[in-house]
Amino acid sequence: MASPDKRIQKNRHWLASARHALDGLWGTFLHEGNFRRESVVALVVIGAAAVFDVSRFDWFLLLIAILLVFLAELWNTIIEAVVDLVVGARFDPQAKRIKDMSAGAVLVAALIAVVCGGYVFLPVLWRLIAR
Repeated sequence: MASPDKRIQKNRHWLASARHALDGLWGTFLHEGNFRRESVVALVVIGAAAVFDVSRFDWFLLLIAILLVFLAELWNTIIEAVVDLVVGARFDPQAKRIKDMSAGAVLVAALIAVVCGGYVFLPVLWRLIAR
């Protein structure tokens, strides 16, 4: 384990920074149910895109939408953790408002992803139904 002084100093190598970032993603996956559910949905979308052999642009659109949802969920988790750290166990209406807005940002990102998914998959489904 690193000495206490080492733990507060800035990383000097990109590999250490990348390792910390991956630790953060893994920790989020382990401890946040919504992040896990969104990961499952992302895998289903990626599988459907592979099965339906979507275009390169459609792949790009789906991947951007998936990453946007992951980013929003990560920010939501960060904001909630910081608010909880500051407020502690007591109820604070402003803290609730901040956490609700943060969750709303995730909802907006998810709606954007649904629109992107509809753009990609509705024509494919329509062709399947029309056969």
